[in-house]
Amino acid sequence: MRLNDYDDDNDINDDEIRFRKEAKVRSVRTTAMIVSVFLLTTLAIIFFAQEGAKTPFKRGNKPSVSSQMIESKAAAKSRSEVDELVGQSTLTADDLDFWDDYPVEKPEEKEKPAVPTDAAPLPQVKEDPATDGKHTLIKHKDGSEEWAEINPYLQKCPYEAAGFVYQTPFMRYYENNKKKSMNGVTLSKEDEYVDFIRLKDAGVDYVMLKLGQRGYTTGTISMDEAFPDNAKRAADAGLKVGVYFVSAAVNTDEAYEEANFVLKTLSENSVSVNFPVAVSTEKEGGGTSRLDAVEKIPRTNAAITFMRAIEVAGLCPVLYGTKETLIKKYSLGSMTGYEIWLDEDEDLPTYPYTFSMWEYDDAGTVDGIAGGARMSISFEDYSLR
Repeated sequence: MRLNDYDDDNDINDDEIRFRKEAKVRSVRTTAMIVSVFLLTTLAIIFFAQEGAKTPFKRGNKPSVSSQMIESKAAAKSRSEVDELVGQSTLTADDLDFWDDYPVEKPEEKEKPAVPTDAAPLPQVKEDPATDGKHTLIKHKDGSEEWAEINPYLQKCPYEAAGFVYQTPFMRYYENNKKKSMNGVTLSKEDEYVDFIRLKDAGVDYVMLKLGQRGYTTGTISMDEAFPDNAKRAADAGLKVGVYFVSAAVNTDEAYEEANFVLKTLSENSVSVNFPVAVSTEKEGGGTSRLDAVEKIPRTNAAITFMRAIEVAGLCPVLYGTKETLIKKYSLGSMTGYEIWLDEDEDLPTYPYTFSMWEYDDAGTVDGIAGGARMSISFEDYSLR
């Protein structure tokens, strides 16, 4: 060795070598501790961030990291593992296995109350037919009553109750303070002698005269004995004249026969009618009738046949009947287009459907008729048709 070649190691004593080794060891330990603390701090922040999402932070409550957790985590890692983590770790937060230690709590589902299978059904409230607007009261001839359902497809009664005014001896109907009705009476041989001039002077506008009938049991057609005379004298008094026939037809052939009889009788007696020709199936008096057993549809077809024949002859047909007969014994929906002459002895009509004439009193009093008079009102002047 040359004197001027200088080697520092030859001049370092043993204490200095030991000091350097200890410093190197302390540096490795310090680095390991710093890395451990950094990792644990990161884990703690993630952990408490998750906890904070579940539990709202309250003022004064400061989250703290458990020293036991830090120690347990630190003890699980060796120096070599720490060095490897520092230099080569590619782990992400999702790769950490501590997430399963803190499962997300799901809200508890409340149990739905069980529906008792033996629960009684709610009671159904029945509507009162007297006030529900869907029914009409029918008073039968035997004194019994029945609520019948109103057909919503039929044209309803167009008359206002306030429009009816009874001015002795007549019922009148007004619209906007203007009289819209005509006064009439129904007559047959049962009324004996009638003074038509006095009727006219009393305020009667028209008469409905019985032309004839079919026998209830025999089925024989005959003319009302008073008809020819009543028709002539009524026309002479200046009254408008209409007629009616009491039918007992059990089929359309008999109905057509009745209509032809009416037309023939009018022609043979030179009676000119300017009010309706009505067909009635109402029994006059007691006893049974061959028509009693006829069902609704055949009865309806017979009435339509009669009215169609009258219509073809150029006259105005109507169907006469009580509220009970019209609703219970006819299919009114099949008779749309034909007019109704209602027989209802009441202060106001209760028939729910439209009608053009109303016989409102079966035993009225009017000058010119000795006994009880069947008083009628027409809502139309048929003589103007």
